[in-house]
Amino acid sequence: MSPDILIVKDRGGYRLLHGYLHLENSLNMAKEILVEVQGEGQVRIVKKSGRIYVNDETLRLPHLTN
Repeated sequence: MSPDILIVKDRGGYRLLHGYLHLENSLNMAKEILVEVQGEGQVRIVKKSGRIYVNDETLRLPHLTN
């Protein structure tokens, strides 16, 4: 788990607010990682076919862009 990655619950899914590069680097080193989500506890993040998924590998993790 990394405090450098900020993921929040957003309606029916999750949204990455901060730490995209750190998340990408962590997923390049490990098949999956655990991230703490406030109010939800730990969620499992996996990268499959170049896309990032939360928990059950069917919920994509969108991230905010400027």
